[in-house]
Amino acid sequence: MEIFTNNKINKQASRLIYAWLFFAVSTLIFAGIFAFLLAMSRTPFIQGILPVKDYLYTALVTHVVLSVVIWFLAFEGVLWILAGTIFSKGELFSLPLSWAGFFLSSGGTIIIIISGIRAWGEPLLANYIPVLTHPAFYTGLIMFASGIFLTIANTLLSVYKNVTTDKNKNLSLITFIMGITGLVVLIALSCFLLAYLFLPPALNINTYFEKLFWGGGHILQFSNTFGMICAWILLSQIILNKSPMPDRPAKLFLLISFGFTLPAPLFYFFFDVIGMEMRDWFTRLMQLGMGPPAGAFAIAVIIAIKSFKDEIKKLPWDKPGFSALIFSIILFSTGGILSLMIRGIDIKIPSHYHGVIGGVTLSFMGLSYYILPLLNRDVPDTRMAKIQPYLYGIGQMLFILGMFWAGTHGVPRKTYGEAQKLDDFVKLAGMGIMGFGGLIAILGGATFVLNILIPLLKKTKEK
Repeated sequence: MEIFTNNKINKQASRLIYAWLFFAVSTLIFAGIFAFLLAMSRTPFIQGILPVKDYLYTALVTHVVLSVVIWFLAFEGVLWILAGTIFSKGELFSLPLSWAGFFLSSGGTIIIIISGIRAWGEPLLANYIPVLTHPAFYTGLIMFASGIFLTIANTLLSVYKNVTTDKNKNLSLITFIMGITGLVVLIALSCFLLAYLFLPPALNINTYFEKLFWGGGHILQFSNTFGMICAWILLSQIILNKSPMPDRPAKLFLLISFGFTLPAPLFYFFFDVIGMEMRDWFTRLMQLGMGPPAGAFAIAVIIAIKSFKDEIKKLPWDKPGFSALIFSIILFSTGGILSLMIRGIDIKIPSHYHGVIGGVTLSFMGLSYYILPLLNRDVPDTRMAKIQPYLYGIGQMLFILGMFWAGTHGVPRKTYGEAQKLDDFVKLAGMGIMGFGGLIAILGGATFVLNILIPLLKKTKEK
């Protein structure tokens, strides 16, 4: 905890951290509601009685956007404010710019949620960022992206101002990570813009959105991974009292991975934006550039944990940050391993990425408990806080393994209800395990939301 409690933060920065954390966690409420509908729509014996079957694709679009795009970037908003203040030992470049970024992002998210609830437009299941074909949904996405852009710009300017003063010449590892994470998001946004400029206007609408978000969507996965690594490092420093890797090799690993994102905008000038070559190159960037550094940090954390156990003799399994750290590594690694066994197009694909995004989510969940004291809020010291990472981690593991098992027997992806053709025991068993795991994971997510939002909604404790 010393990394937070030994550093002072001014009231305005504290309010911004509070705002971004409240915003990020609140999005999970609606993501969880839509996830519940989706999990039940694929669970044997329940799928046929849902009265909202025609609404499920709209629920899928809204769930994915909230849980895989907005939740991740909103929590990274917390980390960007921390990087621009505590970890660069200074103040934000511009408070009005910071608040403008927050209000644009949160306002856009509200519009997206309303679009999903009201089922405006037709759902298109484009990879990485699915959409509802309605002006309100597009407006919400653009507002959210604009707010993130302003937040990153302000963070980078803050870091530059703070580390170029006479007193602050060293760039801390956390500031370094979140700095390149911001740059990666800017590269992803540039890919979206270039795709928009280069795509033929008469293209089929499904193909249009698939190609619009394909390249930038791949690059956003780098930012999610960097954010997770940042959380791993912070949790290791808080719980184990040591960083899993010295700063220099850590920065080198991250720089190498970051280097794979740099050519991305150039692809739009050298390849046909709707061709297979463009598609394949973005896939290669993610395969080669993202896995190795994440694996290196995961191994480093495991070694640090072993060293901690040798010294202390007992691991702190009752601390939510520690169990979240362990399950985050397990889920992310499992998702990576499953990706190596994907053949064809079936639900083995979503089982892989649910493992990866589950790992990112758990790392952010675990870190949230240690941000509360920075905001003068009490950390929940209850049984539910202690078991919450277990609920989410075990539930998500059952979810992805059940889905993968069913996928090995041909259950197609992006299908629901009777269209899944669960016509044998293995398919039924796999999807049943998936549904059971999904329920446990949703319970874990709901518990997390309560554990964080209740302290945030209470009055500030006396110092």
